[in-house]
Amino acid sequence: MIYSLAPSRQARDKQIFGSRNQHAAVTLFDRLEGRIQSVAGKTGLPTMIIYDHQQPGTTFGERYAAAFTQVFSLGYDQVISVGNDIPALSEIHILLAKEGLDSGQTVFGPSRDGGDYLIAFSKSAFEEKSFVSLPWRTDRLHEALFQLFAKTSPVTCLEYLVDIDTAESLAHSMTQALDLTFRKFLKALLKSLAKIEFQGTCQRYSPLLLFAGPRRAPPQNQFCMD
Repeated sequence: MIYSLAPSRQARDKQIFGSRNQHAAVTLFDRLEGRIQSVAGKTGLPTMIIYDHQQPGTTFGERYAAAFTQVFSLGYDQVISVGNDIPALSEIHILLAKEGLDSGQTVFGPSRDGGDYLIAFSKSAFEEKSFVSLPWRTDRLHEALFQLFAKTSPVTCLEYLVDIDTAESLAHSMTQALDLTFRKFLKALLKSLAKIEFQGTCQRYSPLLLFAGPRRAPPQNQFCMD
């Protein structure tokens, strides 16, 4: 299951490149959307694409839980959920999650902001009321997910990856293992936005420095540390 905001909504809400560069942000999230659909297709697993605005509920937790309920109602006993804003996510991560599910585990892919880029569990482990009440969209989510699902099944975690919420996280994602095609696209997009060159020097700075704030260290806790 690919669960996300529509690319145009992500561009509006996240303001990656500032309010004056909305077109570039839409271009970025459109490309990320196409990329994750391609990645999911390479796994050979059945794939559903569900946008947040299509689901009933007044909170993100309610809408996300409804998406899982919808997939389980179609007869699936396992669901692997990913977003569309993780440039380093590959089919290998999804297939590793599938292996974990098949061995009776719940699998999480923790992100650097304290959330999770991948959530995979079986129907028997899903407790909707508790799931809805988790601290969604906070840096406490991964810890809370781990604690909830560890009550009913073994939990394993994949490597930390970066999801794109800010210019800072986009810059950080470029230090991870991106496929060559997407890396070229991203460099071209950034080059089209801005280039800074100090007069009298040959030193050039990434356009992301125009938009990014100070860097943060990833959250540190005992839950699936790598």
